Order: sequence, then structure tokens, then C-alpha cells
Amino acid sequence: MSSIVAGPPEVDIDYPEGPPSVPESDSHTTRRAELLFALRHWYASRGDTQDAWVSSDINVYYREGDPKVVVAPDLAVAFGVDVAAVKGKSVYKVWEAGAAPCFALEIASPRTLRTDLHVKPAKYASLGADEYWRLDPSGGELLNPPLQGERRQAGSWVPIEVVPEDDGLRGRSEALGLDLCWQPPKLRLWDIAAGVWLPDPDDLSEQAALAAEQAARADEQAALAAAQAARADEKAAALRAAEAELAELRARLDGNP
Repeated sequence: MSSIVAGPPEVDIDYPEGPPSVPESDSHTTRRAELLFALRHWYASRGDTQDAWVSSDINVYYREGDPKVVVAPDLAVAFGVDVAAVKGKSVYKVWEAGAAPCFALEIASPRTLRTDLHVKPAKYASLGADEYWRLDPSGGELLNPPLQGERRQAGSWVPIEVVPEDDGLRGRSEALGLDLCWQPPKLRLWDIAAGVWLPDPDDLSEQAALAAEQAARADEQAALAAAQAARADEKAAALRAAEAELAELRARLDGNP
């Protein structure tokens, strides 16, 4: 006589939103928002990166069934993502997304600096990231130099060369095909292949203002042209009236010698 042994009941595992709230400076929040906007706008405008996903400050879970294995990058980029599976979600589950972030960046603060330097490298290696970058938005009070990058080679993190440039620094991200350029107070992104800056919100605001100014000038020119045309019509009408009056006068004179 045989018996059926039931397995343990299936348990729903909670993967909390996060990370826990940590006070941030205005510069920290601004730099993170600029980079998130620039990268999302850049990938959305390209036809060859529809499987790219950029996330910011959300929990990234990378071991199914274990919610303790988590990291929350200030900025992360992944390729080969099932975008429909992650869009609008409050957490990023690698096994649902289909790909782990290949690029991670942390923006340093006094409260997170030790973790960024001594804890996050192992986490990002375990996650499978190819590059790990750190930015000090203060310009050097926390990190020297204020822009630092590491690339994973043979299981170890190897520093990425960051070189002085004008009043800033430049390092190359092979994972993204971009140069990261520290131009205080901003971290700008340079498209190596296209030779252009990735626009950030300030750039687009300037472009919108320029477009509005150009549109206003075009309206002014159109209004001026319309006024000139109206004046020309008035002059032509007056000339025709004078010619008609002159013709009438001549006809009277011809009929009354």
C-alpha cells in the first residue's frame, strides 16, 4: 500500500521595495536625476537598444528565493532585458528581467561612503556587473579623485583609467560605449561613436527655449511680412484709385474742348 507525501506548501516570498530612506544632499539627488534622464532619453531615441533598461535607487534582487541578496544602485544599466517584465515595477528581479545590470554607479555621501568602498564591490561582483563606478558630487571631499571606476577582469576589480581634462576628469565605460566626464558640478556622458553629448534636462530646456525663441522670431518675421504686404496692397490700391481718377479727368477734358 503506497502513500502520497505532500511537499511543503508554496510560500510567497516578499521582495520589499527600497532601499531604506537615507538623507541625500541636493547635489546627490540632482546628479542622480540628470544621469537617469540622460541615459533613458538616449536609449529611447535609439533603434538598436530596445532591450536596454536604466534603473535608479531601487532594490535589485539577484538570487531568486532569497530577498536578503539585494543591492540598490544609484544608477544601473542592463541590456537584454524583458522590458515588459520590469516596466513600472518597484523592484528589479534579475530572473524576471532576464539580465543583470552590467553597469552600476554610486554617488557618494558621508553616510554611504564606507559601504560604497568596502561592501558594494563584492555585491556588484556577485551580481555579475562588468563595471562599478563611484562619483563624489562634492568634487573631492569624499573621494580622490572624485570620479572612480573599476572593471571586472578574471574575477577581480581592476581600476579604469580616469584622466584629467580641462577642469574635470574623463573615464571610458566599455560597458556603455560612453565616456564619463566629470565637469563640476555635473557628470556628463559622451557618446563615443556619435561624438555627441547625451542631453540632460538642462540641455533640453535650453533647446526648448531656443526653439521657442526661434518660433517667436519666425512669428515676428511673418507678422512683419504680412504688414509689409498689407502696406503694399494699400499703396497699390491708392495708385489704382489715382490712375482711375486721372483717367476720368482726361476723359472729361477730351469730351469738353
